[in-house]
Amino acid sequence: MNKILRASLLILILVVTWQIALAQSLEDKIKSLPDIISVEKMEPNPFFKDALIIMVRQPLDHLKPDLGYFAQRVVLSSNGSEHPVVFITEGYGGDYGADPKYLNELCPLLNANQLFAEHRFFGKSVPDTINWNFLSVENSAADHHHLVQIFKPLFSRKWISTGISKGGETVLYHRALYPDDVDISVPYVAPLNFSTEEKRHDLFIRHKAGKASERRKVMNCQFELLKRKNSILPLFKEYCIEKKYIFRTEVSEIYDYWVLEYAFSLWQWGRPISEIPEPDSTDQTFFNYLIKVCPPEYFDIESGKPIFPFFVQALKQLGYYGYNPAPFKGIMELNSTKEYISKLFMPKGTEFIYNPAMSLHVKKYLEKDAKKILLIYGGNDPWTASSAVVHGNHNIVKIVQWHGSHRTRIGTLPAEQRRKVMRILENWMN
Repeated sequence: MNKILRASLLILILVVTWQIALAQSLEDKIKSLPDIISVEKMEPNPFFKDALIIMVRQPLDHLKPDLGYFAQRVVLSSNGSEHPVVFITEGYGGDYGADPKYLNELCPLLNANQLFAEHRFFGKSVPDTINWNFLSVENSAADHHHLVQIFKPLFSRKWISTGISKGGETVLYHRALYPDDVDISVPYVAPLNFSTEEKRHDLFIRHKAGKASERRKVMNCQFELLKRKNSILPLFKEYCIEKKYIFRTEVSEIYDYWVLEYAFSLWQWGRPISEIPEPDSTDQTFFNYLIKVCPPEYFDIESGKPIFPFFVQALKQLGYYGYNPAPFKGIMELNSTKEYISKLFMPKGTEFIYNPAMSLHVKKYLEKDAKKILLIYGGNDPWTASSAVVHGNHNIVKIVQWHGSHRTRIGTLPAEQRRKVMRILENWMN
């Protein structure tokens, strides 16, 4: 073996050994941090060198830690401590965060590490005994504050918090309660509600989403589905039996909720208006279309179990959107949808008192004290009706993608808006 080949082989061995040592070193460092229960190596996304699934000890109630603890799932994907950290405050379960395919779009844009936190009481971050008193905005924000305290000594560069939808909401609550934890926040399509049955979303769907002609086509489809209820309902019942769906009210009533939810779902996810069946289409065509756009599993008890804690939060603090059956009076079985969340999603006898105090706190924070927050919304997304309001605070920026949906991201923005976002982020990072 000649000297050059031998030297090349030695360099390769040293590089591989260094990479292995670095990964072990990271794992050992994480294990030595406070409140770490377990660390498990996983295959990293190709963008990263290392990835770890970490279970972190969190108090059930941060104000009363003697009441007990639970384990919160966190996924760390790293290229080294010299890089900034994108901190993802997921609002639900976090299975996708533990998938090597997952890569938050901010990480390659900012050449950053990725710290993904599953929300308390979802997925694998569930205590042995459920007490809904501990599922609060305050405790969730304190969870994230605790994570920042744990990991920041290892990753001392810029921290950028981000989340989508309820995760974006979570970003805002965390930032309002612990404004110095991170340097920058990028919440996507994050609502800020002040009622369990907000009226703003319905008004948006009927007067602002899309073009007037498109809105008429959506409502005409709803009228057609209600006029044909007697002939389409058997198809609906058969489908629900086949899928083994169980509802908390009569199937006939669920049908009406299904028709109401359709409009919200269509605009939320940006479904093409061109797919709406023509008025002379068959019952089967209308049924197949609605099943595709708005599956009734949303109302099924079993299907809803993974996100059940969300409805608890909605009734307690987060709020939600309301339905409006008034335009369909005389043709719809439902006369009122008041308190529909409790009726459709809560076991009988379950009661929560809604308190908008935390949403109002965030609203005030955004108006006066917030800085370096980049809000991104879709122009046709009903959730934009309850979007965070800037109110002249020039230290935060709101970007709305024209005709965008709940899927709006930096990568979906038109070139001009995308360049503006990157200029803002680069300025804030520097």
